Amino acid sequence: MKIDVIGCGSALSTDLNTSAIMVSDQTQCWLIDCGPTIPRALWQRNLDINQIKVIYFTHIHPDHCAGLPALLGQWNAFKRSAPLTIYCQKPQQESLEQLVSLASWPDKAWSFAITWGTIEDQFQHENWQLESAATQHEVPNRALLIDTGKQRLFYSGDGRPTDQSIALMHKAEIIFQECACYDALPSDASHGDYQQSVALCRILGNKSMYLYHCWDEYRPMIQRAADKESHLHVSDDGLVLEI
Repeated sequence: MKIDVIGCGSALSTDLNTSAIMVSDQTQCWLIDCGPTIPRALWQRNLDINQIKVIYFTHIHPDHCAGLPALLGQWNAFKRSAPLTIYCQKPQQESLEQLVSLASWPDKAWSFAITWGTIEDQFQHENWQLESAATQHEVPNRALLIDTGKQRLFYSGDGRPTDQSIALMHKAEIIFQECACYDALPSDASHGDYQQSVALCRILGNKSMYLYHCWDEYRPMIQRAADKESHLHVSDDGLVLEI
């Protein structure tokens, strides 16, 4: 499994791309989330326009989905031919369909087929087994566990961990957890914090945990603290992991 961090920044970061990763193995390639800075970051990688086969949206806050029209528009302009599957929560599909329509406006013709998939607690796409769980966030967010049969990756999307999302973390070798703030946030907050993350890392048996979506003002403090923890890391734009 190859994990390419396209962006690790928060919604309003001035230094980093909005949070998204590309996950691939020898059989398929997924993009998880597509905020406004993600299309250009992908174009700079000179990827084949048919490489990404699936886009998974954890939720539809703009910093996680507003880049979709630009990305699809570029693929269409350069005559992508491979079909694309978009996974989302069913109540959020209508909003994403409007972004898809914007990508081809006013011309409705597409060079490739788009299929919609609904995120379930457990589902399968080709040879990958997927599980999802709700996190505590102001907009419904579904964390994702990808099991390729050889490796397992957890990606939280936004939100404070829940019992359900932590259960998925236990199954993974690599964990990406949203961590907005260094200071402890209230228990009813919509984001994770460093104090919770470091405690959780220890509960999970010191698995490799990568923190992302840090608010710019707290990122240096989170980085300094994480440097003292052997299994806790701060993600960065352009980070590539192969497991």
